[in-house]
Amino acid sequence: MSASTDLRLNPYPWYQKMLQHSPIVYSEPFGAYLVFRYDDVRSVFQDYKTFSSALYDGLSTELTFDNQIQGMDPPRHTQLRALAAHAFTPKAVADLEPRIREIADYLIDAMLAGQDIDFVQQFAVPFPVRVIAEMLGVPEEDFDRFKVWSDIIVEISERLLTGQTEELPEHVAAYKEMKQYFQTMIHQRRAEPRNDLISRLAAAEVDGQQLTDLEAINFCLILLVAGNETTTNLITNLIRTFAEHPKQWKLLRQRRDLIPQAVEEVMRYRTPVQLMFRLVTQETEISGTKLKAGDRVVLYLGAANRDPAKFERPDTFDITRPASPHLTFGHGIHFCLGAPLARLETSIALQVLLDRLDAFEIPPAEALEPLTEL
Repeated sequence: MSASTDLRLNPYPWYQKMLQHSPIVYSEPFGAYLVFRYDDVRSVFQDYKTFSSALYDGLSTELTFDNQIQGMDPPRHTQLRALAAHAFTPKAVADLEPRIREIADYLIDAMLAGQDIDFVQQFAVPFPVRVIAEMLGVPEEDFDRFKVWSDIIVEISERLLTGQTEELPEHVAAYKEMKQYFQTMIHQRRAEPRNDLISRLAAAEVDGQQLTDLEAINFCLILLVAGNETTTNLITNLIRTFAEHPKQWKLLRQRRDLIPQAVEEVMRYRTPVQLMFRLVTQETEISGTKLKAGDRVVLYLGAANRDPAKFERPDTFDITRPASPHLTFGHGIHFCLGAPLARLETSIALQVLLDRLDAFEIPPAEALEPLTEL
């Protein structure tokens, strides 16, 4: 196993070192300044004018990531976010709970009925895919395509952010296929609306103007990824963490009231998205390190969530820890819209697992593999 693979599986000893000795450092491979401390990461998120999210502008002619909401700055970001927020209000998410529980029960039953259990492929991957697909209004026969497309979007994003701007033919072909698929659905829903998210996007207006096809399509694409990739990582991390801490699992079986705290502690302890990028728009500094316009910064959420200046015993997994102000969902104007849904899905998954499993463990001979390159 390579050093980079080891780091992706367990970056926390490195984070400890960087937090103590090099909280801000320039990385040649990333072509960016790496930022580790909680207060620094939070301040970058907060200052969206100096640290822009428009990272994809001009990187690709075929892969239009610069038109997606996560790659926008105000005022357009503000307008589109207000629209998308309606789909993720506490009430809108709470109304999904019965169906989400049905999906979780179905997948757990199918997994436990088999001889060989692969929790990631049999539950952690299909669970959030099914949830977000049903929200959007995608038919069940297309669920598998959804996951394939999600993986491709993540791969494209990672390549662009790490400077690999060459447009691979297979990526361009898949991206065009995704766009065509959603464009067809949007046109269908404008003609015959249904009670689903694509119908609401197809009819939505911002300042009296209907969303363009591209804006509606890009909403679907970002929901496709944000709605399943992060939650897959989160649920997978949950299983891994409790397998490594069986006493905490035993405690949770005795104290179901700790489920909300347990979900938050998993998100802090083993962050599902370890890092995010920002683009510097003007001369500035972070804790004494000077940056100029055009520089990029990498925010290490996983390190910030274990900063001893912010959290007591940061490397201890403790489900009785009071809810902490972790940065797993970001901060400021780009705070994750899907946070309520991710929390609900993870809580339901945890409840179903507590109902069905006394304990679980990762076989010693099994080699852990990271899901993504970053």
